[in-house]
Amino acid sequence: MKLLPRRNADNPAPPVTEVVDNPGGKGRPTPKRRDAAGVRGPVTAPKTRKQAYARQKQQAKASRVASRTPADSMTLQQRRTALKAGELLPKRDQGSTRKLARDWVDSHRMFSNYLLLLFPVMIVSFLIPQVQVVVIVVFAALVVEWFVVGRRLRRMALERFGTAQGGPMTIGFYAGSRAYLPRRWRLPAPQVQLGDDI
Repeated sequence: MKLLPRRNADNPAPPVTEVVDNPGGKGRPTPKRRDAAGVRGPVTAPKTRKQAYARQKQQAKASRVASRTPADSMTLQQRRTALKAGELLPKRDQGSTRKLARDWVDSHRMFSNYLLLLFPVMIVSFLIPQVQVVVIVVFAALVVEWFVVGRRLRRMALERFGTAQGGPMTIGFYAGSRAYLPRRWRLPAPQVQLGDDI
């Protein structure tokens, strides 16, 4: 057992220093809630239903103004021009995978390009039951084409961007829904020519 030396006038006690081992601390006391929250203005409840309705209307207007986008202030013609140029895209057309799909569809011929010609045949099929079988087979072929194109586009998106928006059928359906429209009707307008490398 080790004995500590006796302290006397010749051997004074060393000064005690408090060591705080808290490197991640904030270094100040937590403020009280009333100090941290700040001063709120007086809030008065509406006295009548009319006042409550007016306040609710004012709050709804303020939230609409806050959520307004630049497209909301455009006229219909300006919006259509911006959409055609690809400057203003709806949510379904946004993203690198969708851009790749649009360019791929605009540069290739697909069976879906002739889907509009199938609609008169569908009308005839109501009168002639044998034609209904042909319509069903054609629709099945279209679904297979969309799946194959979707797989191809998804693989291309993963190679180029490292990610893809949706599965093969989602991307394929997007590509097919663009492919059946004539080129001049497509929005955003085609940025590539038929036969271009994508």
